[in-house]
Amino acid sequence: MLAVTQFYVNCSQLKQNLMKKLILLALFGVFSLSSFAQLTHWKDTVKMLNLDKPAGNLRLYDTIYNNTANPVVITWNKSSDALLTGWTVTGICDGPNGTCYGFNNATHNFTVPANGKAEIDVIMNIAANAVNGCSYVTVQYTEPGVIGAKNMTYEFCTNAAASTRDFENSNVVSVYPNPASDFINLSINDVKVTRINVLNIIGKKVAQFDVNASTPNPIRIPLDNISKGIYLLQFADSNGKLMGVKRVTKQ
Repeated sequence: MLAVTQFYVNCSQLKQNLMKKLILLALFGVFSLSSFAQLTHWKDTVKMLNLDKPAGNLRLYDTIYNNTANPVVITWNKSSDALLTGWTVTGICDGPNGTCYGFNNATHNFTVPANGKAEIDVIMNIAANAVNGCSYVTVQYTEPGVIGAKNMTYEFCTNAAASTRDFENSNVVSVYPNPASDFINLSINDVKVTRINVLNIIGKKVAQFDVNASTPNPIRIPLDNISKGIYLLQFADSNGKLMGVKRVTKQ
């Protein structure tokens, strides 16, 4: 009798353990499905280079692809921008034939069709007297059930912009150490440099330094409060003309 009782107890425990495992597997399956990304976009950074001025309104797009058999409604908004003098974003649109919105941080809903694609377009206006160089706009979108936002950066550059390679090979500025951890030194060798802009990898300006005759040379910049990553240093003259770009890595 004792053996039979023990048998039923063991069976009951096995059922309980089995039910627990099934519940955990079901929860894991629901979580996995809800957190699985259904959308992809064309490129992290789309570029329009070698622009002539005056250019007027220019339209640059990035494409979002829906990899499922159902429509997906996303929420998107402008995340950041780094615009040179004379550059103006006149709108962000739901595709070439969709609704265009003002250049602000408001959020908008947008449907990506089943097994299809959709665009988010940025319209940039470049004035005739605009500063030569590159301007950046970053748009982010979130997908239902997926944690975190995806970023798409739009880069517009005039054909008179100094290339990074040309600037790296010049004697306008020296940056050391690079990579750096605690600080960097900027040794300015051209008196025409009057401003230094610091941009993160998505083109958002995170700091700005003005340079004049009384500025110490080299300039020592602490990096204690800066996150690890790659940054771009833009060097400009008193008219805002971009003289070049230097890439710096914070370890």
